Amino acid sequence: MANWPPLAPVPPPEVQSAIPSQEWELYIDAWVLLLGLRIEASDAQFRNLAPNDESAVSFLTSFYALLSAPGTPGLHAGTKAKTLRKLSFLLTRRYLLELAGSPAELLEWKYLGSLSCCYPSSSAAKKLLSDVWNKHEPTISSSLEKAKSTIIKQLSIMNAAKSSGIMSDIRTLTILVSALPQSGPTLMAGADYLDTFSDAYQAHRRDDIRRVLVANIYVGLVSLLKGPQPNLSLLLDQLFSLKASAGAGNSQTKKEATLLSDVICSSDLLVRLERYLLSHPQKRGQDLVSSLRAYQADSKVFHHRYQKQKKNVDKGKGRASDLPRPEELHIHKMSLVTQVQDLFPDLGSGYIVRLLDQFDDNPETVVAHLLDDSIPSHLQTLDKSEQLPTTSSTIPHDPLPPKSTPPSATPEPIPTRKNVFDSDIDLAELARSDGGGKLHFGGPDPNLTTETVLNDRSQHATNKAAILSALATFDSDDDERDDTYDVADVGGTVDAATTNTDADADARKTAEDLDLTLFRAYKANSALFARDSATRRSQPRASLKRETGMTDEAIEGWAVMLTRDPKRLARLEDKTSFAGGGGGGPGGAIAQPELRPTAYRKPGPKGDDDESEPDEPSGSTSRGRGGSTRGRGRGGGRRGGGGNRRGGGASGDQSSNNNGNTAASRQRKEENKSSRANHNRRQQRAKKVARAGGMVG
Repeated sequence: MANWPPLAPVPPPEVQSAIPSQEWELYIDAWVLLLGLRIEASDAQFRNLAPNDESAVSFLTSFYALLSAPGTPGLHAGTKAKTLRKLSFLLTRRYLLELAGSPAELLEWKYLGSLSCCYPSSSAAKKLLSDVWNKHEPTISSSLEKAKSTIIKQLSIMNAAKSSGIMSDIRTLTILVSALPQSGPTLMAGADYLDTFSDAYQAHRRDDIRRVLVANIYVGLVSLLKGPQPNLSLLLDQLFSLKASAGAGNSQTKKEATLLSDVICSSDLLVRLERYLLSHPQKRGQDLVSSLRAYQADSKVFHHRYQKQKKNVDKGKGRASDLPRPEELHIHKMSLVTQVQDLFPDLGSGYIVRLLDQFDDNPETVVAHLLDDSIPSHLQTLDKSEQLPTTSSTIPHDPLPPKSTPPSATPEPIPTRKNVFDSDIDLAELARSDGGGKLHFGGPDPNLTTETVLNDRSQHATNKAAILSALATFDSDDDERDDTYDVADVGGTVDAATTNTDADADARKTAEDLDLTLFRAYKANSALFARDSATRRSQPRASLKRETGMTDEAIEGWAVMLTRDPKRLARLEDKTSFAGGGGGGPGGAIAQPELRPTAYRKPGPKGDDDESEPDEPSGSTSRGRGGSTRGRGRGGGRRGGGGNRRGGGASGDQSSNNNGNTAASRQRKEENKSSRANHNRRQQRAKKVARAGGMVG
């Protein structure tokens, strides 16, 4: 095939109205056939024939121009019209993405805007526009620059009575930027575009014109925060420019509605900007948002937020509506209502249902008529906030309608519950049973004797096999575990505490370190252990809790117990006195650990403190006659100092050494060890040898 059959462009609405419906169906069938021929062509054939196929480009431009405009019901109604729209979209995608040099007519902003208007909520259309922008960005940007210049010139000389054309172009451009956010920076670059829109806003007081201008500026500013590379600096520059032209923050400026006040009061621009600044903080942007918030509070009286109206609860007391009930609407119809409400949130669901019924359930046509303000007069007079009825019906009905009597049949038996105890014998049931059953004691056969049972060899082979299989699983070489020394079997004679000596020592050491840490803090500032909320919230208490890992209650309880135990307080004083002059602060010497005696000590009377005199011998008590050393006089108890002055002095030295310089005591002990202790042992050994008759073992 040298060329494809040409495609006739779509006729204008005036011509369409003169074409009979049967003939129009033939036109649509011919377009569907020729579009399918081009779509199903191979890649090589399409690249070869498509560049010279001007009829297809003419058809696509005329089709989308009329499809996005009002007054063309023939392109919206029916299944064939939906197929035609689908094939036109697929052919557009192939022309824009598969050809190296796409037709310039298909890259114009008006064509792309019309395409966006025809598929306002289609993710496929947004994906197509994004791919086309990535491939043909310079061409589309150039077309947007031309549209920008044209709109600036037309707005400057616009007459409110003849503003439909320029307003239609601005709507189309708004929808294009909303579907293609990458084109927003091109539209927002420079100050002339915003200045022109701001002057037009002040010059024209009609609400429909102002809403079109605000929607265009809002979409352009929001597009600067979208995309892979948001342009925050350009957004802030444009907001500063709008703020300066509106005179925000100046007390001498006349308080009136401006383009900036309408944008920030009627939309969520500041909310989006604040959300972006949370993840990308910037001082300049935060200051601007703060000033705009103040300006928004002053300008709220001039504007209202464009949002969905709150649904009023229908109590069923009003007049019955001719609208279908929500439960009777098909789910597809509800999705169409949602599509229209996404773009026009101020319209009620009931009013949108009426529009869909007027335009054959086509949301694209409804959106196009709403954008161009070309709704039929009989629909314009209706309440646009009308909602679907929430009550099922106002016609009284019987909540219990009569039902036919079911045919008589044998009722099914009620199932009985079953559990694990069903096999147990119930004596009461057994006594009430009709079978004359009796409760047998012993074997089932009362005439069966022991001799008969032993002589019965019928089950001998089975029983023998069971015994042999049990013996086969038994391993005689498998020794049992020796539990001779288990604590539970021995009766507590095994000391299990000795197996964890190291762990106990570590725990004891940790407890001593913890006591020293708390005592140092107590000596430094006893008010730190006060039991009040201010102390608990203080920084020193928090530091002490982190250092010790204890709670507030445990720390305060430790201080209370310390004040009640003078001996514990004295012992901690001794430990800290070894560690750097009693302060125990940083830089002091390492405290000598307390070494408990390992020799056997005779237990004292009940209630004595074992730690009060750790070095006291087992044979001496405070009530003994010999004083503190063995064989040193008899009146130690009466004189209070032992049998002679040396014994008393030693005792006095020992008592004074507890609070004095222990280093001197240790030095005197080491000096006398070599001259006295070894000689004393030698003499004692000689006495033992003499008693034994001089026989040395």
